[in-house]
Amino acid sequence: MTSDSLKNIENLVTNTFKNALINGDITFEGFKTVEQLIDGCSYQIRYVPSIRKKPEKDDVAKIDKDSLSPPYGHNLEVCDIPNYGLNQTTYVILLNKFPATKNHFLLLPHDFTKQSNLLSADDLSLIYEILQNYRTTKIFAFHNCGENSGASQKHKHIQFFPVTENEPPIDVYLQEENNYDRANQLIQVPWAHFVISLHPPEQSDQLGNYLINRFIQLLDKMFSLKEGKEFDRAKASYNVLITKKYMHLIPRSKEMFVLPNGSHKSVGATDYAGILLVKQETDIKELENVGVTNVLLAVGRKKDENNV
Repeated sequence: MTSDSLKNIENLVTNTFKNALINGDITFEGFKTVEQLIDGCSYQIRYVPSIRKKPEKDDVAKIDKDSLSPPYGHNLEVCDIPNYGLNQTTYVILLNKFPATKNHFLLLPHDFTKQSNLLSADDLSLIYEILQNYRTTKIFAFHNCGENSGASQKHKHIQFFPVTENEPPIDVYLQEENNYDRANQLIQVPWAHFVISLHPPEQSDQLGNYLINRFIQLLDKMFSLKEGKEFDRAKASYNVLITKKYMHLIPRSKEMFVLPNGSHKSVGATDYAGILLVKQETDIKELENVGVTNVLLAVGRKKDENNV
């Protein structure tokens, strides 16, 4: 059964974000976007000043504390989702303290679970319920999993990223939905990028099983990649993107791309959605010169043309 908090999640996030911004608990100064059209997709290079204050992964690793454990930052907590799913897990929804867009928020289990752990059926079911209950704003969810995925926190968390109707840019390649009834390579990009369409059952008690089965199909495709070497399943790094219509999985080879000016660009799921985030305005031109698809290919995995 959907809780009142879930049914009203869009308003709860909006109001909490507004209050936290007024009180200085989060910093968001907007963003500047430059588009780069490549193979029919208008990739965005987005300069976001507020993410400059986000701690680097190496700095987080030195802290002997779970920074996503309670007590949470003042005015950051949106709501709890208690005793959810088959495992009766208590989740919490928090604002992202360093938002890359307005109303950027996190979902995490209250008790510590490793960020590198697979998404569970309960995780996926709750993610999808949140997406369904966002009715006036388009939004996607993502999970950065593994050492080279772009994740900066140890505590498992899923992020939710509001976008406009024409975003995320990668959606332009998903017009032919029938191509992805089964897990398949995204045809138009040179890196390994697997997609499967979502047609969830109406019965809420079957949602978790349906979604975990779709997710397993994507994992199977990733683990069968023959490029270079087999994946070490225990150490695999990948990004997961989830919308109301699709689930994506992008295997990774490394986290960082070094730009010609020496800037280190951490690459995560939003980048593979077609929204590349940078901390310095000068990095916009650097990324334009390199080419966004060259960056994404360099830190991803080469496509196995036989893996379709």
